[in-house]
Amino acid sequence: MTAVAGIAFCAACYYPGAMSLDSAVIWSQARGAPSTNIYGAGLRWLWWLTDKLWTGPGPLFLIQLALLWSGLVLVARALDCGLVARIAFVLAAALAPVVFVLIAHVWTDVMLLATLAFAVGALLRWRDARGAGWLGASWLALAFAMTLRHNVLPAALPLAAWCVWLHPRAIAIAPARRHGVIFGAVLVLGLGLQAIGMLSAQAAQRRYTLWPATTMWDLAAISLDANRMLLPPATHKPELSLDDLRGAFQPYSNVSIFTATRGRVMGPFFLPGEAAVTELREASLAAITGYPAAYVAQRWRLIRALFGSKPRDWPHELVYVDDELQFRDNPPVAPNRSALHAICIHFAEALRDTSALASWPYLALSLFALVFAWRHRARANAQAALAVLASGLAYAAPLPLIAPSAELRYLGWTCLAAVVGAALALTSGLQTRTEATTSN
Repeated sequence: MTAVAGIAFCAACYYPGAMSLDSAVIWSQARGAPSTNIYGAGLRWLWWLTDKLWTGPGPLFLIQLALLWSGLVLVARALDCGLVARIAFVLAAALAPVVFVLIAHVWTDVMLLATLAFAVGALLRWRDARGAGWLGASWLALAFAMTLRHNVLPAALPLAAWCVWLHPRAIAIAPARRHGVIFGAVLVLGLGLQAIGMLSAQAAQRRYTLWPATTMWDLAAISLDANRMLLPPATHKPELSLDDLRGAFQPYSNVSIFTATRGRVMGPFFLPGEAAVTELREASLAAITGYPAAYVAQRWRLIRALFGSKPRDWPHELVYVDDELQFRDNPPVAPNRSALHAICIHFAEALRDTSALASWPYLALSLFALVFAWRHRARANAQAALAVLASGLAYAAPLPLIAPSAELRYLGWTCLAAVVGAALALTSGLQTRTEATTSN
């Protein structure tokens, strides 16, 4: 009942779900435009399927809500606390400011956090009920998650390891051999999950090298710091100047160096041939080794922007989008104009430059819960907490090096995993589950 009420409330607030340009492009590809590997294939495939039944973002938005709320309810059932506390957890997790603002959108990042929440809930239900269907559902969710974004493996591996750790066959192995067998099983499963992600990317009709999007932004920043043009000639027009870069550069996103230089910097996915990509790679290595302080300063700015609160004079799109952007021949989508929606957007706008919509408090909660869970690691829910917290933190760990902008959505799963992991850690006292898992 809690899940149904939560889905209905969020639908009233946000249906049919906000669409940014990324969402609109994915929908266009689902409707028949040439697909690319810039986005994970999973959302495109699902959108193609739902469009057969109901055109628009609405069905995807409802699927996200169903996965999120059902996953949280399954987690709540595993908590060692009373009914009121379980309901309080579900509401606290789903309505935590970062989560509540993000679930307004039809984004791969939001579908990912909802899918992983369901995977965690299904694994907990399998642990407690040993129903094979729940185990299958959790693995289907993890497989689908691997198709949503290219960097999901760090988040999936801790959950896969926890699943292997819980498996009856692993428990039955002699203690001296158990850790080696579990490591081997996790390695095989990890390779399988990564293969799913790679194969889904290969299904795109047009495939591009993705890392130049971040690398060219870093080179622009280092160029401004060094006061010399370090972007290789193959990536820009001859008339590009440092003043052009200086006027276009923003510390929170790479997009402006491609759009605000009036075409003088080439799009990162449209470099002229493999030679240009090689030239960019060599220029990047030379710049990082030649100006290490400038590179560290660029990445440190990104880290502060990514994990911290966003200044009010930065675009609100770094935190939320309140639009139904059209792209090419996509049908128009009627936005949510209800009074409840207006209240939610006012809430997001009021908080977008505060710590309430920053990810660092969730990281702090994760670290606190991680220590607590480790101290009680003999208990079943503490073990679950370790897996969930490790998943969220591992997902965030590469972002300081690879993120092309400071958008809050990149850390959606990390923030939700902090709340779920903390709840599991702090309620990890059920003795019957302790006895069932200490043999591990």
